[in-house]
Amino acid sequence: MKAGFGFGLAGAAVMLAALSVAASGQVLPRVKARVVSFDGTTLVVAPLPAGSGGEAKPGETMRFTVLPETRYVATRKAALTDIKVGDFAGAAVRAGSGGRLKAEEIFLYPEALRGTGEGRFTEKGRLMINGTVSAVAPGQMTLHYRGLAPNGKLCEGRAPPPAIASRLTCTGDAVISAGDSAPVTALTVGDASMVVPDAVVTVSVAKNSEGAKVTPGLIVEKPVVTP
Repeated sequence: MKAGFGFGLAGAAVMLAALSVAASGQVLPRVKARVVSFDGTTLVVAPLPAGSGGEAKPGETMRFTVLPETRYVATRKAALTDIKVGDFAGAAVRAGSGGRLKAEEIFLYPEALRGTGEGRFTEKGRLMINGTVSAVAPGQMTLHYRGLAPNGKLCEGRAPPPAIASRLTCTGDAVISAGDSAPVTALTVGDASMVVPDAVVTVSVAKNSEGAKVTPGLIVEKPVVTP
């Protein structure tokens, strides 16, 4: 019997919208790589092709310091019926005629990630919406979200962190249609034990006061295990 976790490149973009927002609201760079070693404090990875954003050459490794507050997230397949009013969820959507929104991917976030990455914004060329589920119907859900800088009647942008007050903060509601073709992924919060050699990870990259690379969060694709 096989078991494991997985995520697509497009899915990682949505997930890291939640994991990769610094206190200032700035989206942090990311590196997709394979784990070389991890001792609980220092993470050494080998970037996958086109995964380092030009920071590493083929064959080179990158080193990150893992923080006590670093978050570890894996994924599992879910369904729209798993999403309930009050959940914190997100979607990559495309706008159709009349501004109607159709989900390309849907994500159900764990309670530990509630509020992070909230808003309506463009990420990697796609429109992302993260917010609290206010209604669910067959083939449809409504997300209530906080944003920044209203554009006419539409609230857009990333919500500022709760600790940062802003008079520009706005709220909006997005009714999103979700057909059977839109995959639904549930995120699960794990721990450092998920980071093992050869696991594929997508690492959020920040720097400390000394200029050393640190990571506030990782998406972990666990290797398939066959007993």
